[in-house]
Amino acid sequence: MQKPKTMLQIPVVQNIVNIIIDHQRAIIGPLALEQASRVPGVKIAGGEHVEVEAGINPQSLLNQLVKQYETLFGLASVEVCKDAVKELKPTVSANDLPEILR
Repeated sequence: MQKPKTMLQIPVVQNIVNIIIDHQRAIIGPLALEQASRVPGVKIAGGEHVEVEAGINPQSLLNQLVKQYETLFGLASVEVCKDAVKELKPTVSANDLPEILR
């Protein structure tokens, strides 16, 4: 019997998105914010403040964010995202994350 998936709350998703962007920014600079702003549900306010819209599907948003970086920089970007999320474990269960971040 499969364990039911729990939905990540917006503050947790916000934290995950911020950590991923910070790790990407350490490597690619301001381009990290530009790429994140292309993901539906992610808004960049004031040029630096990242906001996650309410009502989004957390797994879909996280998956799209990682895919956005992957499109530009390949699998190395995915690994950077995975490493970033490892900082949140065990606070965030792997079951709550999209497959691409496990």
